Amino acid sequence: MRGVIGGIVLRVAFHTFGCKVNQFDTEGLVSTFNAAGYEVVPFSAAADVYVINTCTVTKTAEQKARQVTRRIKRAHPEALVVVTGCYAQTNPEEVAALPEADLIVGVSGRIDLVNLVTERLSGHIDSPQECAGFSQAAKRTYVRSWTAKPGFEVYTPEFSEKTRAFLKVEDGCESYCSYCKIPFARGPVRSLPSDQVRVEINRLKEAGFKELVLVGIHLGNYGKDLGKNLAELLQEIAEEHRESSAFRIRLSSIEPTDFTPELIRVVLGSSLFCPHFHIPLQSGSDTVLQRMNRPYSTRDYKELLRKLRAHRPNLAVSTDLMVGFPGETPEEFEETLRFLREEEFSRVHIFPYSPREGTKAARLPNQLCRKEKEDRAKQAELIAAEVVAGYRRTFLGKTVEVLIEEEVAPGVWEGFSGEYLRVRLRENHGAKLQSNVLVQAKVIETAEEPLIAEVKSVSS
Repeated sequence: MRGVIGGIVLRVAFHTFGCKVNQFDTEGLVSTFNAAGYEVVPFSAAADVYVINTCTVTKTAEQKARQVTRRIKRAHPEALVVVTGCYAQTNPEEVAALPEADLIVGVSGRIDLVNLVTERLSGHIDSPQECAGFSQAAKRTYVRSWTAKPGFEVYTPEFSEKTRAFLKVEDGCESYCSYCKIPFARGPVRSLPSDQVRVEINRLKEAGFKELVLVGIHLGNYGKDLGKNLAELLQEIAEEHRESSAFRIRLSSIEPTDFTPELIRVVLGSSLFCPHFHIPLQSGSDTVLQRMNRPYSTRDYKELLRKLRAHRPNLAVSTDLMVGFPGETPEEFEETLRFLREEEFSRVHIFPYSPREGTKAARLPNQLCRKEKEDRAKQAELIAAEVVAGYRRTFLGKTVEVLIEEEVAPGVWEGFSGEYLRVRLRENHGAKLQSNVLVQAKVIETAEEPLIAEVKSVSS
Protein backbone atom coordinates (compact mmCIF):
# COMPACT_ATOMS: atom_id res chain seq x y z
CA MET A 1 0.00 0.00 0.00
CA ARG A 2 1.12 3.59 -0.65
CA GLY A 3 1.01 4.51 3.04
CA VAL A 4 3.53 1.81 3.89
CA ILE A 5 7.19 2.43 3.06
CA GLY A 6 9.89 0.02 4.14
CA GLY A 7 7.32 -1.93 6.13
CA ILE A 8 6.43 1.13 8.21
CA VAL A 9 2.87 2.50 8.26
CA LEU A 10 3.11 6.25 7.74
CA ARG A 11 1.14 8.64 9.95
CA VAL A 12 -0.62 11.74 8.65
CA ALA A 13 -2.30 14.60 10.53
CA PHE A 14 -4.60 17.38 9.30
CA HIS A 15 -5.39 20.96 10.32
CA THR A 16 -8.18 23.01 8.73
CA PHE A 17 -8.78 26.73 8.42
CA GLY A 18 -11.93 28.35 7.08
CA CYS A 19 -15.40 27.38 5.99
CA LYS A 20 -17.52 24.23 6.04
CA VAL A 21 -16.44 23.44 2.48
CA ASN A 22 -12.83 23.38 3.66
CA GLN A 23 -13.87 21.12 6.54
CA PHE A 24 -15.52 18.75 4.08
CA ASP A 25 -12.45 18.78 1.84
CA THR A 26 -10.21 17.89 4.78
CA GLU A 27 -12.49 15.00 5.73
CA GLY A 28 -12.31 13.89 2.11
CA LEU A 29 -8.51 13.95 2.21
CA VAL A 30 -8.64 11.95 5.45
CA SER A 31 -10.63 9.25 3.68
CA THR A 32 -8.24 9.30 0.71
CA PHE A 33 -5.16 8.87 2.90
CA ASN A 34 -6.92 6.19 4.92
CA ALA A 35 -7.70 4.26 1.76
CA ALA A 36 -4.04 4.55 0.74
CA GLY A 37 -2.94 2.85 3.96
CA TYR A 38 -1.89 5.85 6.02
CA GLU A 39 -2.71 6.06 9.72
CA VAL A 40 -4.54 9.30 10.51
CA VAL A 41 -3.54 10.81 13.87
CA PRO A 42 -4.45 14.06 15.69
CA PHE A 43 -2.58 17.19 14.63
CA SER A 44 -1.06 17.38 18.12
CA ALA A 45 0.51 13.91 17.76
CA ALA A 46 3.78 12.85 16.15
CA ALA A 47 3.30 12.20 12.43
CA ASP A 48 5.28 11.68 9.25
CA VAL A 49 3.07 14.09 7.28
CA TYR A 50 1.20 17.23 8.36
CA VAL A 51 -1.40 18.61 5.94
CA ILE A 52 -2.56 22.20 6.50
CA ASN A 53 -5.73 23.11 4.57
CA THR A 54 -5.71 26.90 4.29
CA CYS A 55 -8.15 29.77 3.83
CA THR A 56 -7.63 33.06 1.98
CA VAL A 57 -10.74 35.04 2.97
CA THR A 58 -8.72 37.42 5.19
CA LYS A 59 -5.10 38.33 5.78
CA THR A 60 -5.52 37.00 9.31
CA ALA A 61 -6.45 33.55 7.95
CA GLU A 62 -3.31 33.51 5.81
CA GLN A 63 -1.17 34.72 8.72
CA LYS A 64 -2.48 31.94 10.96
CA ALA A 65 -1.69 29.38 8.27
CA ARG A 66 1.91 30.61 8.11
CA GLN A 67 2.19 30.51 11.90
CA VAL A 68 0.93 26.93 12.09
CA THR A 69 3.27 25.89 9.27
CA ARG A 70 6.29 27.31 11.11
CA ARG A 71 5.22 25.89 14.45
CA ILE A 72 4.62 22.36 13.25
CA LYS A 73 7.94 22.24 11.38
CA ARG A 74 9.83 23.44 14.45
CA ALA A 75 8.13 20.76 16.55
CA HIS A 76 8.63 18.01 13.94
CA PRO A 77 11.60 18.94 11.71
CA GLU A 78 11.78 15.50 10.07
CA ALA A 79 8.12 15.47 9.01
CA LEU A 80 6.80 16.44 5.59
CA VAL A 81 4.73 19.62 5.94
CA VAL A 82 2.11 20.08 3.20
CA VAL A 83 0.25 23.35 2.64
CA THR A 84 -2.87 23.09 0.48
CA GLY A 85 -6.19 24.89 0.01
CA CYS A 86 -7.23 28.38 -1.03
CA TYR A 87 -4.16 30.29 0.17
CA ALA A 88 -1.88 27.83 -1.63
CA GLN A 89 -3.98 28.21 -4.81
CA THR A 90 -4.05 32.02 -4.90
CA ASN A 91 -0.55 32.82 -3.64
CA PRO A 92 1.73 29.81 -4.10
CA GLU A 93 4.84 31.99 -4.34
CA GLU A 94 4.24 33.46 -0.89
CA VAL A 95 3.63 30.03 0.61
CA ALA A 96 6.70 28.62 -1.16
CA ALA A 97 8.78 31.38 0.45
CA LEU A 98 8.21 29.60 3.78
CA PRO A 99 11.18 27.27 4.25
CA GLU A 100 9.00 25.19 6.58
CA ALA A 101 6.57 24.31 3.76
CA ASP A 102 7.85 21.18 2.05
CA LEU A 103 5.03 20.70 -0.45
CA ILE A 104 2.51 23.25 -1.75
CA VAL A 105 -0.58 21.93 -3.54
CA GLY A 106 -3.45 24.14 -4.70
CA VAL A 107 -7.16 23.42 -4.76
CA SER A 108 -7.19 22.56 -8.45
CA GLY A 109 -5.86 19.05 -8.88
CA ARG A 110 -5.73 18.37 -5.15
CA ILE A 111 -7.31 14.98 -5.70
CA ASP A 112 -3.73 13.86 -6.52
CA LEU A 113 -2.39 14.97 -3.14
CA VAL A 114 -1.94 11.49 -1.67
CA ASN A 115 0.10 10.44 -4.72
CA LEU A 116 2.31 13.55 -4.50
CA VAL A 117 2.95 12.94 -0.81
CA THR A 118 3.74 9.27 -1.28
CA GLU A 119 6.09 9.98 -4.18
CA ARG A 120 7.82 12.70 -2.21
CA LEU A 121 8.29 10.40 0.80
CA SER A 122 9.53 7.65 -1.49
CA GLY A 123 12.04 9.99 -3.07
CA HIS A 124 10.50 9.59 -6.53
CA ILE A 125 9.90 13.24 -7.36
CA ASP A 126 13.04 14.31 -9.19
CA SER A 127 11.76 16.53 -11.96
CA PRO A 128 8.67 18.54 -12.91
CA GLN A 129 7.97 16.18 -15.80
CA GLU A 130 7.05 13.39 -13.38
CA CYS A 131 3.78 15.16 -12.53
CA ALA A 132 2.25 15.84 -15.94
CA GLY A 133 -0.34 18.58 -15.96
CA PHE A 134 1.12 20.58 -13.08
CA SER A 135 2.95 23.87 -13.47
CA GLN A 136 5.67 24.47 -10.90
CA ALA A 137 6.78 27.82 -9.52
CA ALA A 138 9.32 25.75 -7.60
CA LYS A 139 10.19 22.08 -7.42
CA ARG A 140 7.92 21.59 -4.40
CA THR A 141 4.98 23.65 -5.67
CA TYR A 142 2.10 22.01 -7.53
CA VAL A 143 -0.67 24.43 -8.47
CA ARG A 144 -2.84 24.01 -11.55
CA SER A 145 -4.52 27.01 -13.13
CA TRP A 146 -8.29 26.77 -13.39
CA THR A 147 -9.63 25.50 -16.70
CA ALA A 148 -12.99 26.37 -18.25
CA LYS A 149 -14.45 23.03 -17.17
CA PRO A 150 -12.54 21.70 -14.16
CA GLY A 151 -13.48 18.44 -12.55
CA PHE A 152 -15.37 18.09 -9.27
CA GLU A 153 -13.41 16.70 -6.29
CA VAL A 154 -15.46 13.67 -5.34
CA TYR A 155 -14.80 12.43 -1.80
CA THR A 156 -16.65 9.93 0.38
CA PRO A 157 -15.57 10.91 3.90
CA GLU A 158 -16.63 8.99 6.99
CA PHE A 159 -16.76 11.88 9.52
CA SER A 160 -15.66 9.57 12.32
CA GLU A 161 -16.27 10.82 15.87
CA LYS A 162 -18.69 13.52 14.64
CA THR A 163 -22.44 13.82 15.10
CA ARG A 164 -23.16 15.70 11.86
CA ALA A 165 -21.85 15.08 8.38
CA PHE A 166 -21.13 17.54 5.57
CA LEU A 167 -21.74 16.94 1.90
CA LYS A 168 -20.23 19.25 -0.69
CA VAL A 169 -22.66 19.42 -3.59
CA GLU A 170 -21.26 22.55 -5.28
CA ASP A 171 -17.86 24.19 -5.66
CA GLY A 172 -16.63 27.39 -7.26
CA CYS A 173 -17.94 30.95 -7.53
CA GLU A 174 -18.38 33.37 -10.43
CA SER A 175 -19.84 36.36 -8.56
CA TYR A 176 -16.62 38.38 -8.18
CA CYS A 177 -17.62 40.56 -5.26
CA SER A 178 -15.11 43.39 -5.27
CA TYR A 179 -13.50 42.35 -1.94
CA CYS A 180 -13.26 38.60 -2.45
CA LYS A 181 -10.53 36.23 -3.72
CA ILE A 182 -12.64 33.08 -3.55
CA PRO A 183 -13.46 32.91 -7.30
CA PHE A 184 -9.72 32.84 -7.95
CA ALA A 185 -9.19 30.21 -5.26
CA ARG A 186 -12.06 27.85 -6.08
CA GLY A 187 -12.60 28.30 -9.83
CA PRO A 188 -15.85 28.22 -11.79
CA VAL A 189 -19.14 26.74 -10.59
CA ARG A 190 -19.37 22.95 -10.77
CA SER A 191 -21.84 20.60 -9.15
CA LEU A 192 -22.13 17.03 -7.95
CA PRO A 193 -24.75 15.27 -10.10
CA SER A 194 -28.04 14.82 -8.27
CA ASP A 195 -27.96 11.02 -8.43
CA GLN A 196 -24.57 11.04 -6.69
CA VAL A 197 -25.91 13.54 -4.13
CA ARG A 198 -28.75 11.17 -3.28
CA VAL A 199 -26.40 8.19 -3.04
CA GLU A 200 -24.16 10.07 -0.61
CA ILE A 201 -27.10 11.23 1.51
CA ASN A 202 -28.29 7.65 1.83
CA ARG A 203 -24.78 6.43 2.65
CA LEU A 204 -24.35 8.97 5.42
CA LYS A 205 -27.86 8.41 6.74
CA GLU A 206 -27.28 4.64 6.86
CA ALA A 207 -24.00 5.34 8.70
CA GLY A 208 -26.14 6.72 11.54
CA PHE A 209 -25.91 10.48 11.10
CA LYS A 210 -28.98 12.38 12.25
CA GLU A 211 -28.00 15.67 10.60
CA LEU A 212 -26.46 16.32 7.20
CA VAL A 213 -25.24 19.75 6.09
CA LEU A 214 -25.27 20.48 2.36
CA VAL A 215 -22.39 22.84 1.61
CA GLY A 216 -21.01 24.74 -1.35
CA ILE A 217 -18.92 27.79 -2.11
CA HIS A 218 -21.98 29.30 -3.85
CA LEU A 219 -24.62 26.75 -2.89
CA GLY A 220 -27.44 28.67 -4.55
CA ASN A 221 -25.74 28.18 -7.92
CA TYR A 222 -25.99 24.41 -7.61
CA GLY A 223 -26.71 22.82 -10.99
CA LYS A 224 -25.80 25.84 -13.12
CA ASP A 225 -23.41 23.57 -15.02
CA LEU A 226 -25.84 20.66 -15.12
CA GLY A 227 -29.03 22.30 -16.34
CA LYS A 228 -30.60 21.94 -12.89
CA ASN A 229 -31.09 24.20 -9.87
CA LEU A 230 -30.99 23.91 -6.11
CA ALA A 231 -34.77 23.88 -5.71
CA GLU A 232 -35.04 20.86 -8.02
CA LEU A 233 -32.33 18.99 -6.12
CA LEU A 234 -33.94 19.68 -2.73
CA GLN A 235 -37.37 18.69 -4.04
CA GLU A 236 -35.94 15.31 -5.12
CA ILE A 237 -34.31 14.87 -1.70
CA ALA A 238 -37.49 15.85 0.15
CA GLU A 239 -39.57 13.36 -1.83
CA GLU A 240 -37.10 10.53 -1.28
CA HIS A 241 -36.97 11.15 2.49
CA ARG A 242 -40.60 12.11 2.96
CA GLU A 243 -41.16 9.34 5.51
CA SER A 244 -37.86 9.81 7.32
CA SER A 245 -37.87 10.44 11.05
CA ALA A 246 -34.95 11.27 13.35
CA PHE A 247 -33.07 12.79 10.40
CA ARG A 248 -32.69 16.35 9.19
CA ILE A 249 -30.82 18.34 6.55
CA ARG A 250 -29.27 21.75 7.08
CA LEU A 251 -28.28 24.13 4.29
CA SER A 252 -25.10 26.17 4.45
CA SER A 253 -24.87 29.80 3.31
CA ILE A 254 -27.27 30.92 0.57
CA GLU A 255 -27.02 34.29 -1.15
CA PRO A 256 -30.07 36.61 -0.94
CA THR A 257 -30.60 36.60 -4.71
CA ASP A 258 -30.68 32.78 -4.85
CA PHE A 259 -33.98 32.46 -2.95
CA THR A 260 -36.40 31.80 -5.79
CA PRO A 261 -40.12 31.24 -5.04
CA GLU A 262 -39.55 27.55 -5.83
CA LEU A 263 -36.66 27.29 -3.37
CA ILE A 264 -38.65 28.99 -0.61
CA ARG A 265 -41.59 26.66 -1.24
CA VAL A 266 -39.43 23.53 -1.07
CA VAL A 267 -37.29 24.32 1.98
CA LEU A 268 -40.10 25.78 4.07
CA GLY A 269 -42.63 23.21 2.95
CA SER A 270 -40.77 20.17 4.28
CA SER A 271 -39.91 19.33 7.89
CA LEU A 272 -36.78 17.58 6.56
CA PHE A 273 -34.93 20.91 6.30
CA CYS A 274 -33.75 22.76 9.42
CA PRO A 275 -35.51 26.09 10.09
CA HIS A 276 -32.25 28.01 9.79
CA PHE A 277 -30.71 29.91 6.88
CA HIS A 278 -27.40 31.72 6.74
CA ILE A 279 -27.96 34.66 4.39
CA PRO A 280 -24.97 37.02 4.03
CA LEU A 281 -25.91 40.70 4.26
CA GLN A 282 -22.36 42.20 4.24
CA SER A 283 -23.62 45.80 4.61
CA GLY A 284 -26.80 47.63 5.56
CA SER A 285 -25.93 50.52 3.26
CA ASP A 286 -27.01 50.44 -0.38
CA THR A 287 -24.09 52.54 -1.57
CA VAL A 288 -21.60 50.24 0.14
CA LEU A 289 -23.34 47.19 -1.35
CA GLN A 290 -22.90 48.75 -4.79
CA ARG A 291 -19.16 49.25 -4.23
CA MET A 292 -18.98 45.66 -3.01
CA ASN A 293 -20.60 44.51 -6.29
CA ARG A 294 -23.37 42.80 -4.33
CA PRO A 295 -26.42 42.38 -6.64
CA TYR A 296 -29.20 43.35 -4.21
CA SER A 297 -30.36 46.29 -2.11
CA THR A 298 -31.28 46.50 1.56
CA ARG A 299 -34.92 46.69 0.45
CA ASP A 300 -34.48 43.40 -1.43
CA TYR A 301 -32.99 41.78 1.67
CA LYS A 302 -35.79 43.05 3.93
CA GLU A 303 -38.41 41.80 1.50
CA LEU A 304 -36.77 38.37 1.43
CA LEU A 305 -36.88 38.15 5.24
CA ARG A 306 -40.53 39.18 5.19
CA LYS A 307 -41.38 36.41 2.70
CA LEU A 308 -39.45 33.77 4.64
CA ARG A 309 -41.00 34.70 7.99
CA ALA A 310 -44.47 34.79 6.50
CA HIS A 311 -44.01 31.04 6.03
CA ARG A 312 -42.08 30.41 9.28
CA PRO A 313 -42.34 33.19 11.91
CA ASN A 314 -39.64 31.79 14.21
CA LEU A 315 -37.20 31.07 11.38
CA ALA A 316 -33.55 31.48 12.35
CA VAL A 317 -31.58 33.75 10.03
CA SER A 318 -27.87 34.23 10.66
CA THR A 319 -25.73 36.59 8.62
CA ASP A 320 -22.29 38.04 7.85
CA LEU A 321 -21.56 41.73 8.21
CA MET A 322 -18.43 43.49 6.97
CA VAL A 323 -17.54 46.90 8.43
CA GLY A 324 -14.92 49.41 7.38
CA PHE A 325 -15.21 48.79 3.65
CA PRO A 326 -13.17 51.30 1.61
CA GLY A 327 -14.87 54.68 1.63
CA GLU A 328 -17.47 53.66 4.24
CA THR A 329 -18.58 57.01 5.68
CA PRO A 330 -19.94 57.47 9.20
CA GLU A 331 -23.38 57.90 7.63
CA GLU A 332 -23.09 54.63 5.70
CA PHE A 333 -21.91 52.84 8.82
CA GLU A 334 -24.89 54.23 10.74
CA GLU A 335 -27.17 52.86 8.00
CA THR A 336 -25.72 49.42 8.67
CA LEU A 337 -26.25 49.77 12.42
CA ARG A 338 -29.83 50.89 11.86
CA PHE A 339 -30.50 47.90 9.60
CA LEU A 340 -29.03 45.61 12.25
CA ARG A 341 -31.29 47.07 14.96
CA GLU A 342 -34.41 46.68 12.84
CA GLU A 343 -34.02 43.02 11.83
CA GLU A 344 -34.14 39.86 13.92
CA PHE A 345 -31.00 37.74 13.44
CA SER A 346 -30.16 34.54 15.29
CA ARG A 347 -26.40 35.08 14.85
CA VAL A 348 -24.28 37.84 13.32
CA HIS A 349 -20.71 37.26 12.23
CA ILE A 350 -19.05 40.69 12.16
CA PHE A 351 -15.59 41.23 10.75
CA PRO A 352 -13.57 44.26 9.64
CA TYR A 353 -12.75 44.60 5.95
CA SER A 354 -9.45 43.01 5.00
CA PRO A 355 -7.86 44.13 1.69
CA ARG A 356 -7.12 41.18 -0.57
CA GLU A 357 -4.40 41.47 -3.16
CA GLY A 358 -5.73 41.33 -6.72
CA THR A 359 -9.29 42.41 -5.87
CA LYS A 360 -10.97 45.60 -7.05
CA ALA A 361 -11.71 46.77 -3.49
CA ALA A 362 -8.01 46.72 -2.58
CA ARG A 363 -7.48 49.47 -5.17
CA LEU A 364 -10.39 51.66 -4.07
CA PRO A 365 -9.58 55.06 -2.52
CA ASN A 366 -10.27 56.07 1.08
CA GLN A 367 -9.11 52.88 2.76
CA LEU A 368 -9.92 53.06 6.48
CA CYS A 369 -7.23 52.59 9.10
CA ARG A 370 -7.11 49.41 11.15
CA LYS A 371 -8.20 51.13 14.39
CA GLU A 372 -11.27 52.68 12.75
CA LYS A 373 -12.32 49.32 11.32
CA GLU A 374 -11.84 47.58 14.66
CA ASP A 375 -13.79 50.30 16.50
CA ARG A 376 -16.68 49.94 14.07
CA ALA A 377 -16.64 46.16 14.49
CA LYS A 378 -16.92 46.55 18.26
CA GLN A 379 -19.85 48.96 17.94
CA ALA A 380 -21.65 46.58 15.60
CA GLU A 381 -20.97 43.60 17.90
CA LEU A 382 -22.66 45.35 20.82
CA ILE A 383 -25.82 45.94 18.80
CA ALA A 384 -25.69 42.43 17.33
CA ALA A 385 -25.52 40.95 20.83
CA GLU A 386 -28.76 42.77 21.75
CA VAL A 387 -30.45 41.60 18.53
CA VAL A 388 -29.40 37.98 19.03
CA ALA A 389 -30.51 38.07 22.69
CA GLY A 390 -33.92 39.28 21.55
CA TYR A 391 -34.21 36.36 19.15
CA ARG A 392 -33.25 33.89 21.90
CA ARG A 393 -36.00 35.23 24.17
CA THR A 394 -38.65 34.24 21.66
CA PHE A 395 -37.94 30.58 22.48
CA LEU A 396 -38.88 30.75 26.15
CA GLY A 397 -41.45 28.03 26.79
CA LYS A 398 -41.18 26.65 23.25
CA THR A 399 -40.21 23.12 22.23
CA VAL A 400 -37.16 22.65 20.03
CA GLU A 401 -35.50 19.64 18.42
CA VAL A 402 -31.91 19.21 19.66
CA LEU A 403 -29.19 17.01 18.21
CA ILE A 404 -27.13 15.92 21.22
CA GLU A 405 -23.39 16.32 20.65
CA GLU A 406 -21.42 15.99 23.88
CA GLU A 407 -21.60 15.49 27.64
CA VAL A 408 -20.19 18.66 29.23
CA ALA A 409 -20.62 17.48 32.85
CA PRO A 410 -21.93 14.28 34.46
CA GLY A 411 -25.51 13.93 33.23
CA VAL A 412 -25.41 17.30 31.42
CA TRP A 413 -25.42 17.36 27.62
CA GLU A 414 -25.26 20.00 24.90
CA GLY A 415 -26.25 20.09 21.27
CA PHE A 416 -27.81 22.27 18.59
CA SER A 417 -31.45 22.90 17.82
CA GLY A 418 -32.77 22.97 14.28
CA GLU A 419 -32.42 26.76 14.51
CA TYR A 420 -28.70 26.27 15.25
CA LEU A 421 -28.98 27.46 18.83
CA ARG A 422 -26.79 25.68 21.35
CA VAL A 423 -28.95 24.03 24.01
CA ARG A 424 -28.01 22.45 27.37
CA LEU A 425 -30.02 19.55 28.79
CA ARG A 426 -29.87 17.54 32.00
CA GLU A 427 -30.70 13.86 32.16
CA ASN A 428 -33.68 12.85 34.23
CA HIS A 429 -35.03 9.50 35.37
CA GLY A 430 -37.14 9.17 32.26
CA ALA A 431 -34.49 10.19 29.73
CA LYS A 432 -30.92 8.94 29.57
CA LEU A 433 -29.06 10.89 26.92
CA GLN A 434 -26.21 10.07 24.58
CA SER A 435 -24.40 11.61 21.67
CA ASN A 436 -26.03 11.62 18.22
CA VAL A 437 -29.67 11.39 19.26
CA LEU A 438 -32.47 13.86 18.52
CA VAL A 439 -34.37 15.16 21.53
CA GLN A 440 -37.56 17.19 21.87
CA ALA A 441 -36.94 19.72 24.66
CA LYS A 442 -38.81 22.61 26.26
CA VAL A 443 -36.74 25.80 26.66
CA ILE A 444 -36.83 27.18 30.21
CA GLU A 445 -33.97 29.75 30.20
CA THR A 446 -32.86 32.04 27.37
CA ALA A 447 -30.64 34.62 29.07
CA GLU A 448 -27.50 33.23 27.45
CA GLU A 449 -26.43 30.62 24.98
CA PRO A 450 -26.54 27.70 25.52
CA LEU A 451 -30.24 27.87 26.20
CA ILE A 452 -31.42 25.70 29.10
CA ALA A 453 -34.10 23.15 28.29
CA GLU A 454 -35.94 20.18 29.78
CA VAL A 455 -36.13 16.87 27.93
CA LYS A 456 -39.63 15.99 26.73
CA SER A 457 -38.87 12.97 24.53
CA VAL A 458 -36.00 11.18 22.81
CA SER A 459 -36.25 10.03 19.19
CA SER A 460 -35.39 6.43 18.39
